[in-house]
Amino acid sequence: MSNIGGTRSSKELPRLALPLLYLGAVFSGALTVLLGCILPRLSAVEHLRDKDAGALLMIQFAFCASGALLVRRNYHETLARGYALISLGALALHMLPKQFAIPAIATYGIGLGLVMTSNSMLTGRIFTERRGVALSFLNLCWSVGATISPLLIARFFGRVSIGLISTTVAVLSALFVAVPLVGRFRRVVEDDGRISTPLGSATPTIAYFGLLAFLYVGIESATGNWMSTYASRVVAWDYTKSNLATACFWAALLLGRTAAPLILLWVAEVKLYLISVFGAASGVLLLVAAHSAWLVLLAAAIAGLGLAPIFPLTVSLFMAKAGQPKSTGWVFAVSGFGAAVLPWLTGVVSSSARSLRVGLLVPAGAALLLLILACRLNSAAEENALKPLPSKVAPRQA
Repeated sequence: MSNIGGTRSSKELPRLALPLLYLGAVFSGALTVLLGCILPRLSAVEHLRDKDAGALLMIQFAFCASGALLVRRNYHETLARGYALISLGALALHMLPKQFAIPAIATYGIGLGLVMTSNSMLTGRIFTERRGVALSFLNLCWSVGATISPLLIARFFGRVSIGLISTTVAVLSALFVAVPLVGRFRRVVEDDGRISTPLGSATPTIAYFGLLAFLYVGIESATGNWMSTYASRVVAWDYTKSNLATACFWAALLLGRTAAPLILLWVAEVKLYLISVFGAASGVLLLVAAHSAWLVLLAAAIAGLGLAPIFPLTVSLFMAKAGQPKSTGWVFAVSGFGAAVLPWLTGVVSSSARSLRVGLLVPAGAALLLLILACRLNSAAEENALKPLPSKVAPRQA
C-alpha cells in the first residue's frame, strides 16, 4: 500500500505507521457494527420495541456524526482522543448503572466518529494522486473488522457476557491511543493550513456530497444493523444463525472493497460509483421482497457488493473537487447523521406497521434516491464539471 502512486509523505513515516493506521480501521469497523450484532439479544433481555432498539442505534451514530464534525485539523490528536473516548464509553457501559447507558453509548459514538474520520483524513493526505485506491483499501480494512465482529458474536456470544465484551473493547481501545504517537502522523498535517477554499464556492459541493454520504451511510447502517433481527423473523433463525446473514452482508462488502482498488485501475471513479449504487439499490429491494433463507443471504450479498465502493469514492470525489481538508469533516458528519436517522426511522416505521419488512422500505427508498442523485454526478463528470474548486493560498501558520 505504501507504494501506491502519489504518496506525499508516506516515505517519511515510520515503518509501522501505515499498518497501525489500517489495523485501526479494522478495529473501528468491528466496533461500529457491534451494537447491531448484539441488538436481538439485548432487545429480548430488556424487552425493547423496535423503535427503542432503533433509538440506541440513532444515539450511537448521531454522536458518531458529532465526533466527525470535531475533526478539522491535527488528525493525529483527534485520533488519539477518539480511541480514549471509545475506551471510556465501553468501560462506563459495563461499570455504571443502566441509567447511564445512553451517555456511555454517546461517548462511545463520539470516539468512533473521531477515529474513523481521522483515519480517512490521514489516508487522504498521505496519498494524493491515487486517493480513491488508498481510501478503498482503508475501507477494505474497515470491512474486515465489520465482517469479523458478527462472526465472533455468533461464535462466542452465548458464552460471554456483555460486560466482558465491553471490558475487552475498553482495554483494546486504550492500547490504540498510542497509535498516533508511534506513527508520528504530525508530519502529515503540518501544511494543512496552506490551502483554503472560499466557503461560498464550496457550500453547494459540500451540500451535494453531504447528501450522497448521508444516504449511503444511512442505507448501509440500516441494512447492516437490522439484518440480524430481520433474518431471525423472516426465516425464524435463532440469534446465532441470524448473525450469519449479517456476516454475509459484511463479507460481501469486504469482497467488494477488496476488488475496488483493482477495478479503479481500469474503470473511472464516477462510472464505478454509478454501477455500485445500482447494485446496492437492487440488493436492498430484493431483501425487502425475500421470504426464504437463501433469498435473504443472496440479497445481503448483492447489497454488500453494491455498497462496497460507494463511500470511499464519495470521499475521494469530494476531496478532488473541494481541495479543502477542513470541509471534509462536514461530509463525514452529515454521513454520520444518516447512520443515526435511517436505522431509527426504520425502527419507527417497523413498530408502527408491526412489520420490519415494511420498515426496511426506508433504506430501500433511500437507495432509489441515491441512484437518482448518482446519475447527476455521472452527467457532471461527462460535462467535465468535476473540476477542483478555486483555492487560495493562506499564510503558513507556525
